[in-house]
Amino acid sequence: MRSTPFSKGYRAWLLIVLLLTSALNLADRQGIAVVAPAIKLDLRLTDSQMGIIQGLGFAIFYTLLGLPLARMAERMSRTRIIAASLAIFGVMVSLCAAAQGFWRLLLFRIGVGIGDAGFGPPVASLIGDHYTRDRRASAMSIIWLGAPLGVVFGSMFAGWMAEHVSWRAAFIGIGALALLVAVIAFLTLRDPPRGMSDETAVAAGPPPDMSTVLRFLLSKPSVRQTLAGAAIAATAMNAIGQFLGQFFVRVYHLGFTEAGRLLGIIALLAMSSGLALGGFGVDRASRFDQRWFVWGPAIGLMLATPLFAMAFAAPVMAVGVGVLAIAHVALFIYFTPTLAIAQNMVGANMRASSAFVVSVVLGLVGIGLGPTLIGALSDAFASRAFSMGSFASACPGGAAPANAVAGLYEACRLASATGIRHALIAVSMLFVWAGLHYLLAARHLRRDLETHYLATPYG
Repeated sequence: MRSTPFSKGYRAWLLIVLLLTSALNLADRQGIAVVAPAIKLDLRLTDSQMGIIQGLGFAIFYTLLGLPLARMAERMSRTRIIAASLAIFGVMVSLCAAAQGFWRLLLFRIGVGIGDAGFGPPVASLIGDHYTRDRRASAMSIIWLGAPLGVVFGSMFAGWMAEHVSWRAAFIGIGALALLVAVIAFLTLRDPPRGMSDETAVAAGPPPDMSTVLRFLLSKPSVRQTLAGAAIAATAMNAIGQFLGQFFVRVYHLGFTEAGRLLGIIALLAMSSGLALGGFGVDRASRFDQRWFVWGPAIGLMLATPLFAMAFAAPVMAVGVGVLAIAHVALFIYFTPTLAIAQNMVGANMRASSAFVVSVVLGLVGIGLGPTLIGALSDAFASRAFSMGSFASACPGGAAPANAVAGLYEACRLASATGIRHALIAVSMLFVWAGLHYLLAARHLRRDLETHYLATPYG
């Protein structure tokens, strides 16, 4: 391992700034999830349209822009890429407040995805150079602990704004904070030498082309199984995350402020616990057996399916919320070990590109497909539960119009609640499938990790 020119204090500051960036990314995503009912009613949108706005529209450019940014991160300053991307993110989040219909809001969410694309690959590459293999999952866990903090802030702030000011004000506030953190990142973060924390300096040569990176990663059975499991888990995770606020509003009849507060509490307690278990716990266990990088996620995901199904089917809110908290702990165990595997398999000259491959799985598949899928399922289940004609026509935005007959209000409410409940239970079944792939990855992981330096064509 090379000597490091960076102090412990600087690396702590680096983690704080990246944690704040992670928090803002999740504050935006959770913010729109909380105010989605208000947006839906204001702009007269369906669950399918909201699913596209919260999922596929955001994810396509979030993923596609990740490739050139990942390639740039192999050659250019990663800290400058992060700062510039965060500035674009802040501007586009603020512009969401000006949307007057589906297409304009979709366009602005695409812009948010473009800004968000500059976070994952450069950050993963930075951590790979600042920390040794046995500490990378822990470092990534610290950064991704910004996720529950962002969910807490985004849920409570956006919920309060939607109820007391407007849903548009929530986007302006989050966008302004992102611009402030972009300036801080630009002024204070520095780029480390490539391969600084590797056990040897063998993989710090010119970066290989993307096709070489893909061939190298996909030649490993453990990577193929891990990516398949991550894709399925991320699909269900993002589906639940983006529509959980709507579940609280429709099924438990909570206001935006109360729903946001409840989401924030779940995130702070459960999401942070799951991320910590997946990072610090798996890092410690992996010192005895590297297969804990996939055993841990497999166990968590296998437990998540029955827990989420029980929570969404619970007739009493207190029971449902309690089980939901436990389910989120189990779910988030998979996340940081998956990111760490992508870094531990490759040398310094492939880290950003390897992180991009994971971001395609978590982004285009998980973020893109998850909310889009659950929106379509919710509309379909609601239409089946509605007995007074066409649900979409009779209940614009999921609710009866102001001048509707008395029975229509209750029919729309019940159908909307049934639709979201059944859709959430259906996507929860995916976690078992994801867990099976992580178990299959354990059969090959130790051999794949032991041979990665020898197999690296540029090592």
